[in-house]
Formats: sequence, structure tokens, C-alpha cells
Amino acid sequence: MPGHAAGAVAGLNDCPVSSPSGPYGDVHICSGEVASWDTTSLDVDLTLPQPGTGDRHPLIVMLHGFANNKHEWESRTDEGNNADKWHWNNHWFAEHGFYVLTYTARGFYDDGPDRADEPPTPAGKPVTCAGGRPGSACLPNGTIHLKSREFEIRDTQWLAALVAQAYPDLDVNQVAVTGGSYGGGESWLQATQPVWDANIFPTPFPHSPLPVLHLQVAVPKYPWTDLAYSLAPNGHPGPFDSTIYSSSQGNPGDPTDTGQGSPFGSPKFSYVFGFFDLGVIDGIFESGTTVTPSEEGPISLPTWAGRALSGDPYDAAGVEDSIVAQIRRGLTEFRGAFYQDENWLAESQSREVAIFSISGWTDDLFPPVEAFRQFKYLKSIDRLWPVEVAVADIGHPRAQNSDSEWHHLNVQAWGFLHEQIHGSHRQQTEVLSLPTICGTPSSDETGTIQRLTGRTPEELSNGTLTVHYDSAGHLLNRKVPVNPLNPDLADPDDLQTDPAFGFAILGLPGCRRSVAPVTLSTARYTGLSAPLDVPRIYVGLGHVDLTYTLTGASTATLNARVWDVAPDNSALLVTRGTYRIDSPRYDTLVETIQLPLFGNQWMLQTGHRIRLDLTQVDYPTFLQSNSASAVITFPDAQLVLPTREATDITVPGAALP
Repeated sequence: MPGHAAGAVAGLNDCPVSSPSGPYGDVHICSGEVASWDTTSLDVDLTLPQPGTGDRHPLIVMLHGFANNKHEWESRTDEGNNADKWHWNNHWFAEHGFYVLTYTARGFYDDGPDRADEPPTPAGKPVTCAGGRPGSACLPNGTIHLKSREFEIRDTQWLAALVAQAYPDLDVNQVAVTGGSYGGGESWLQATQPVWDANIFPTPFPHSPLPVLHLQVAVPKYPWTDLAYSLAPNGHPGPFDSTIYSSSQGNPGDPTDTGQGSPFGSPKFSYVFGFFDLGVIDGIFESGTTVTPSEEGPISLPTWAGRALSGDPYDAAGVEDSIVAQIRRGLTEFRGAFYQDENWLAESQSREVAIFSISGWTDDLFPPVEAFRQFKYLKSIDRLWPVEVAVADIGHPRAQNSDSEWHHLNVQAWGFLHEQIHGSHRQQTEVLSLPTICGTPSSDETGTIQRLTGRTPEELSNGTLTVHYDSAGHLLNRKVPVNPLNPDLADPDDLQTDPAFGFAILGLPGCRRSVAPVTLSTARYTGLSAPLDVPRIYVGLGHVDLTYTLTGASTATLNARVWDVAPDNSALLVTRGTYRIDSPRYDTLVETIQLPLFGNQWMLQTGHRIRLDLTQVDYPTFLQSNSASAVITFPDAQLVLPTREATDITVPGAALP
């Protein structure tokens, strides 16, 4: 590869002529190592538009998930994996006249295709490590910065500019970006910058001026917009509008850009631990060695992970320790689209990037509030901002990711992108919801009856279903063994409902069934409703209302799980939530709160009962508080679920068996 920017992509060193019998089917892919803006060498694939698709071509950048590689969004067929890659991969877009840029993010290495349909394009460096683990012969270039706006965001824009420079038939005014999870978070961040001008980056390269590109559309899939809140939710309402639909770590209008506003939340232990382990296996985390000029300054992601997983308290006498303060600022201001308020406000005065964001009702890593808060914020700036949100039973575990729901979502996303790619424009938009269905759905269950829309996330619903559990709660912060595979048997549903370990280690399916008996316990409060006498569609977030008294400690975590209990007493997990109490800075020792739920679209049938579990420990999903002596008491609890039906009904609690 050339050692300077000009002409770098034009020199991709593996660019075979493709044919239906060739290694990549009928797509033409060029591969090679390309030096990014700071000299980091990145493993790049560029899929060329298929012949006969016009004289000018749009560009789409497709960004992979954490610990994955450039192959994730590549396929030799339009169908891809028949789920989220169905009609959403390099083959599909090349067939529709796009240049498609895919590359392995800095800090990770390419260990080859995972699916049979992925083309076996070569890695930028040969992978010669024993067991597929990184070693001296195949360490990736650069380090993982977790989608920093100062590193990975610049990588994408730099590579896109090189592609535009090398291929004059690429239309710099028709650019789109998409990605899932790790790539979804970046897609939202890229949408904060409608103009991609790589010439302003602090690069050591002497180079001729690079083309300036104009981003028209972003399609984030199962993304975050506040990385701090998504990895450690606190349950507090959003400060900019005081609602649970905007719950966040901080305030986008905070002039100090420190991510303050709510307490540091409850880390999602199984996910944070699991992702850190994946990063160590498949790449290299930034640990304070990067010398590139940075507004954020040197950081150590292993130090961040260690501090977060060591648990509370995260502040003493109202003052946070320095690492926690750095984590707050780093995961919000430098890695969260929600906190790029200066950029969003500037967009509203010029041209607004069109965004179609897809989230999962049953995604316990990046639940729908990650898209909802950003939707509401953009609509507060401009009610005609071209931003749509779609929510379904998709994404990270516990999601089922059915083919039918993904086909519907990808058709919607393609229509939105096709309309906006020629020039994003303001318009009325909506929030779309598809249902969670346990079992085999009929062919029409994602059709007109189950497909719900609203002008806002709240307007998916028209009424409420309230369950009043009149029994008192007394919750101890019981200890659990260190081994996550052997949780305290007082509540075996802890592991049964865990999304990451439950899926990766136990192989549990998306729909989780309760295995714990419905009994009184100091480890878990359980409330059971009377049977429903009418069916109801629960759609939206929902919340648990209670007045707690905290004794024995100044900090604690209160977790909730909601179950649908059939007449045969089998129970399916519907949703969950968490709320972190941190006094005296953010909470008091006696307080009335709304504990927000992750949400769902779920049909509650006649004769079914609704079970509510409250506990200080939902481990390994959430990290247990270190406040071993904490006791939470409350006189009663109310569960409030938004419903599609335009009535407000109240269901009484019932005595436990």
C-alpha cells in the first residue's frame, strides 16, 4: 500500500476480477491494508457497484459489531443470514449501485468469515496465532478506543474520503452509514457530523486535499446513544425532559461536558465482563499508550473496566473518585451521540441527517430507551427532524431475532434510505413497534394487527394497566457466590434470566421461563395479580412505583422483573428494569420513585396474571452492590404498564400460593 493518503485506496492489493464462479460470487471486492489518518493500518474491503447501475454511485459504510470484523456485513447473496443481513449487506447494496466500504475497526483483527455466505476476502495481516488468539505475529494495528469521536469516528471518515478520491464516479453528496451494536453506536455518532472533512484531522501525512463528503442517511441497528447509561443504567429520569423515556447518565446541555446529572448506574456485569474478555481475546484495549493529540487525554480501558466492576460506592461525601469521573466523561461526551448537542443544534440550522434507528424490546444490552431518548431530543429541537425509530424482538440476547421481523424492518429501512440518500429532508416521522411472540408466530402476526405506530414512543400506547400489589416489601442485600454459574439458589431466576451468560454458556433461548417458586422471601419480593378479565397489549416502557426506605447503607440497587403467568402457572419473562439509589447526592433515604422498565410489545391474555419480582440482587445481569448491610423496605408497590387500548384499568394483587 502507498504510505500516504493520496491514492491509497486505489492501490488495494487484492482486487480479483469476480464472476459467478469466482471466490466472491458476482460481487467485485478489493481488499488490502490502508493507513488511516494517524498511520494506523486498517484491514479494508471495498465492494464495487455492479455494472449497469448508472454513472454516479452512492457510498455506504457498513460497520461491524464488537470483536467482529469486516466480513460481518458481507455476503455472496442478497439473503445474507436471512435475518438482519437479509437485503442489508454489501451484495445487496452493490446490486443497487452503491460502493460499499467495510473494514475491521482499529484494535481488532480479522480471523476470517463466520458464516458460509460471507466472501473469504483476505485479512490485512495473516492470522498465524495458535488457537485463533492474538500473538506477536498477528496483533491488530492500533488499539480499541470504544468508538471514540477522536479515533474510530475519524477512521471511517478518512477511509471514505480515500475511496471518493480513488473513484471519481462516487457521488460525494450521497453517503450513508449503517452498523449493528458497536457499529450502531458509531452510526449514531456519525450522524452528528453531516459534513465529513478529513482534511481537518491532525494527521502526520503530507497529502493532497481529500474530497469532502456529505452524509445523508444513518441506519443504526441495536445501538447505544449513551454508552454510560447503556452499560450501567441508573433508572433516573432524563434531566432534559424529566421522563423515563429519556433516562440517561447526564444532560446533553451540560456546559462542563462531564456526563453529570444522575448517579453512576448498576453495571451490567455479564455483558461488561463478557465484552472485556472478548476484547482481550480478539484485540488490544487502549491502555494510555496512544500519543496522538487528544482532547480527552490518555485513557486506560482496562482500568475503566476494573473500576466499574469493583462496584459501589462510586463517590464519597458527594465527590466521585477520579477514574469514575473519567469514565463518565469518556462514555458520554466522547462516545455518546446524545451528548453532541453543539453538533445537533448546528445541524438543525442547516441540513439534518436522516436517521432510521432499530432497537430491540428484548435487547438487555442496548434497550429501546437508547433510541427513544435521542428521538425525543431531536424532535425537541425540530419536530420535523427526519428521524424514525423501529422496535421489535431483535438485537442482543434475549432477543429471538426472527426472520419475519427482520425482513419487515429491513424493507422499512431500505425504503427510508432510498428516499433520503439523494438529499436528506425534513418530514413527519413515526415510531414503529413489532411484537414479542414466544412460540411459532402465524404468518400474519407481524402484519397490520401487530404492527403499531405512534408519533412518539409514548404515543404507541393509549391507556394503562395498573396492578396494585398491597403487600409490604423487606429486601436484604444477600450475598451470592463469586461463581456466576452457581448463584444463590434462593432465586435461581437470576441466572435463568441473564441475557449474556444465560445465552452463551447455558444456551437458553430468547423466551425465558421462570424456574423459581412463587414464595415469600427476604431475597426477593414477589407480587402476583388477580387474573386479567380482558386482554391487553402492553406496549412501551412502563414503571414500578413505590416509596422506599433505605437503612444500613447510603447506596443500594433495586431491580425488577415482570412475568406473564399463564393459568398453568408457567411464567415467561416480559421485561426488567433497575434503579440505583445513591444518597445524599442524588437520592434520599426515604423517597418515592418510578423504577423504569426496559419495555416491550406483549399480548397479555385473558386469565393470565402479572407477576412482579423486586430484589436487590439480579446477578449476574447487574453487579451486586457492595453495601452488604443495605435493607430496602416499602409498604406496597404498583406496576404501571402502558397499553394500546384507550382505557385505564386497575387490577388488584392476589395472595401468593
